[in-house]
Amino acid sequence: MSAEPLPAGRRPSRIGLYAPFIVLALLAVGWSVAWFVIRGRVVAGLDGWMAAEAEAGRRWTCPDRSVAGFPFRIEIRCPTLGLQRPDVAATLGPLLVVAQVYRPGHIIAETPGPLSVQAGADRLEATWSLLQVSVVSTSGQERAALVADAPRLRLDSAATGPLDLPARRIEAHLRPDPGNPRTADVALQATGAAIPGLDAAIGGTEPADLDIVATVTQAYDLPARPLPGELERWRVAGGDVTFARIDLAKGPRRIRATGTLAIDEAHRPVARLDAAATGIEGLLGRVVGDKAAGGLLGVLLGAAARPAASADAGLKPLPPLRIDSGRLLVGPIAVPGIRIPALY
Repeated sequence: MSAEPLPAGRRPSRIGLYAPFIVLALLAVGWSVAWFVIRGRVVAGLDGWMAAEAEAGRRWTCPDRSVAGFPFRIEIRCPTLGLQRPDVAATLGPLLVVAQVYRPGHIIAETPGPLSVQAGADRLEATWSLLQVSVVSTSGQERAALVADAPRLRLDSAATGPLDLPARRIEAHLRPDPGNPRTADVALQATGAAIPGLDAAIGGTEPADLDIVATVTQAYDLPARPLPGELERWRVAGGDVTFARIDLAKGPRRIRATGTLAIDEAHRPVARLDAAATGIEGLLGRVVGDKAAGGLLGVLLGAAARPAASADAGLKPLPPLRIDSGRLLVGPIAVPGIRIPALY
């Protein structure tokens, strides 16, 4: 049977042939519109946040800011990021902040540095080979993390003199308590770090590895004020720090502790640490002198009956270390010649 001829002047429809290309073009236009809408919201949100920060006493500046990243990312670049507080001025740059369009609640920032901080006559300079910050704020979950490779801090202060603080790597994590916005969990890890005074305190010249896990109460944000005002607000509110773990390793020496830290009415630190250690047998004699060391030795031997800060094999319990009323006490014995001054 032969096919019927098409009517004169009528051609076969080719809409089916072009339909996929039309759909792709519409999707591209829609995605482009969505990207620019999201970009506008990000810029508006950033401007609003900077305005709110300025009202709280923290003035952020990002001259020559650019926003790019089409089609899948939002990239914000600052040649230099500045912060001005009543008592602190800081500059950092250049800075790149990135968020995926399909996951705007996860922000990653990276900067080659350096960081410069001026607080009165004190000055801090920081450099690193890599620094990244990750902030997640989605579905009621908030957390932040910082990773720095080969960081080096240089502090020039009249109180301490010049300090050079290098490390191989530093990681820090912050997570507000979902059930209590005034409480935050903090974790800090430093590997291959030079810690001032530690060589003289426990011996050896090896770099140290430090691991701290703590909970800070009354850690909510208020308008910026000089540091003494911030500390006083925290003290009056009943803020304290609970150390779930302090783990220090330096060559063959190791100390593991738990404890608390607060500030008393005279603005002096108040602290207690329960610790266990190995490799620091000569520490007590160096700290309190040979005469007091005999009494401390008796306390140390009696401490075996109380729980140690760590169940690790090889760690021996130490007398509790306390800071109270401006004194440093090891067990019941005050360390002679040491007075802890007020913080502010």
